[in-house]
Amino acid sequence: MRSRYQVLVGVLLAFAMIVAACGDDGGSDTTAAPSDTEAPATTQAPAATEAPATTAPPATEPPAEVTPLVIWADDTRAPVLEPLTEQFTADTGIPVEVQLASDIRQNMLTAAPAGEGADIFIGAHDWIGELAENGILAEIDLGGREGEFYDVAIGAFSLGGKLYGLPYAVEGMGLYRNTDLVPEAPATWAELTAACDGLTDITICLAAPARDAYANQAFIQGFGGYIFDYTDTGFDAANVGLDNDGAVAGATWLDGAIKDGYLSADIEWGNMNDLFGNGEAPFLWNGPWHLQGVRDSGVSYAVSTFPPVDGNSPIPFVGVQGFMINSFSEQQVAAQLFLTDYVATVDTMVDLFEVGQRGPAHKASYDAALELDAEVAAFSPVDAFPGLLMPNIPEMSAVWGAMGDAFAIIYNQAYTDEVVDPAAVMANAAKVVRDAIAGG
Repeated sequence: MRSRYQVLVGVLLAFAMIVAACGDDGGSDTTAAPSDTEAPATTQAPAATEAPATTAPPATEPPAEVTPLVIWADDTRAPVLEPLTEQFTADTGIPVEVQLASDIRQNMLTAAPAGEGADIFIGAHDWIGELAENGILAEIDLGGREGEFYDVAIGAFSLGGKLYGLPYAVEGMGLYRNTDLVPEAPATWAELTAACDGLTDITICLAAPARDAYANQAFIQGFGGYIFDYTDTGFDAANVGLDNDGAVAGATWLDGAIKDGYLSADIEWGNMNDLFGNGEAPFLWNGPWHLQGVRDSGVSYAVSTFPPVDGNSPIPFVGVQGFMINSFSEQQVAAQLFLTDYVATVDTMVDLFEVGQRGPAHKASYDAALELDAEVAAFSPVDAFPGLLMPNIPEMSAVWGAMGDAFAIIYNQAYTDEVVDPAAVMANAAKVVRDAIAGG
């Protein structure tokens, strides 16, 4: 709950901003995001003609128009924010506009430097490298409340020792299991494959997206490989681990699982969910974004983490969603107040969980979410070490193509007679990444 002092501070800050910064912080002129309506310019009154002092009325200034706080969100999160904006306006006098927007990252890159765009926007933690490099993000001050959030979530929005986002959700991939076909969760990869070996009317054992860098990197990371090393100051782009012993071991295991028929080059994001929903695949490797789809399919299911392979547990990317503040905004103080006092609450975080099925990054809210839906634990690695995050540095842009090409070579053996050496494949991927970084 906000104290009267905090609300008073908000009102005073709002008043100060009105006096000191009349004018609009602008809206996006892009087609993807709505534009603000620019406040009409104040017209200076014409000079008064001289008149007897006793009859001239005192001059009055038109009331200043309060610039609204603009938030860009999608149609899933916007309904959660609307009630907060009403309370915020009632408490502070500052109006708030929640605008539905798409392609938020790209639009902020172009709109913000022009004095347009949103004051607050929602996005993924791996945006911050590019946005911070372009000066788009304002540092966020949680006022000593960092301990209320999981370390992995704070680490996700931190870069160079600065916090650039208020985290609200943590997500990772999990293993869906058809409980009619496999009643008990396998404790190991060997148990998983044995369960598949005992089934006859299936198309594939594990429905997972072939060649996809995001989904398949879990097998590299689980064996001890990594993209960039993680240090006390964040990810180190000079230390690429795509060709270390762990990465090679993970690629070798993946190569074997494909050749043994437990994974298939024919499975993609587009068909794997149907295979699971139709009972043609007893296992599905997917994230919380498909949870509702599985429920709607009517299949009997359970979710768990991926079982260990020879003692190595595949580790999916950890992704974190959060709220960021536009560094070009004239409403930064109001934006900070909105995030810390109205968004960073158990009620709001749980409401966001209920519409998105991502585990809250806020500890107390996560506990409340578990009481509502225990399945969230399988998709929300809140206790993960920050180094297991999807890297948030700009150099990550050099990784996706190289890693995707490596997985494509391994999977595509199914269509050729070529014999692939996983060690050579990963060595080439690492070289491509290092060369791209070195070349700027």
